[in-house]
Amino acid sequence: MTANKLFFSDGLPAGLEEYSFILIFNASGLLVKKIENGSSLANYKEIKAGLKNISPPFAAHFLGREKGASYYCFQADDNFKITGTEFEFRDLRSLINCLDETQFRFACLAAQVLYWDKTTKFCGECGALTRHSPSERAKICTGCARVFYPAVTPAIIVAVMNQGKMLLAHNKNFAEGVYSLIAGFVEPGESLEDCVAREVLEETGVSVSDVKYFKSQPWPFPSSMMIGFTASYKSGDIKPDGEEIIHAAWFGREELPKLPRPGSLSRNIIDIMMSDIN
Repeated sequence: MTANKLFFSDGLPAGLEEYSFILIFNASGLLVKKIENGSSLANYKEIKAGLKNISPPFAAHFLGREKGASYYCFQADDNFKITGTEFEFRDLRSLINCLDETQFRFACLAAQVLYWDKTTKFCGECGALTRHSPSERAKICTGCARVFYPAVTPAIIVAVMNQGKMLLAHNKNFAEGVYSLIAGFVEPGESLEDCVAREVLEETGVSVSDVKYFKSQPWPFPSSMMIGFTASYKSGDIKPDGEEIIHAAWFGREELPKLPRPGSLSRNIIDIMMSDIN
């Protein structure tokens, strides 16, 4: 993404439209406004009084513009206060089905930009301070001029099908009783298709074939790109690795366990693939 101005070191730009959306994060999550049947991002008109409590001036990022509205974000500290019982800070994951699709997409972008900004204050090559590029979303080392762009970590997630049943697994980090698809990070030098085959084999002992791309989803926890696939069972008996995967099994449409919350790519793949089963 390029623009004349993506970073503001001394707060939001002057002359900001009152209905620009301002995404404010703190240690508790993202500031949102409670509305009927969900949540909404806060706009500048609603929160500008609270900005006066911040000292020294905060750094802000321009995220983009869509449907006539501009989006900005910044990281707040405990000095930021806002009046009104309709406002609250919430964990980003909990907002998947509370914000509309456009707002949640910008919330994910904001989380990733702020994480990148926080973790690239110094150069990993020479240790010098970095500065924001004036022309693109990048940071430049003041010592060796190395350029740092926001990193995106690719990870696969796959629905393995076998005669109308889907391979689902319970990871040790999941909530009790929740099952999901096999997923894992792509290794250096590995194709996405090879990653699918490796992860399924390592975690469940099952070999797959006919690997096909499904769809993708940015996943800012903290900076992943989830790349969804489907695959067919080839061979092998299910043998959970016992480290990440505690239990795995084949499930039909009428016998599904507790699943991930709607809005995640895993749930989207499960719902669509199961609906296609005769």
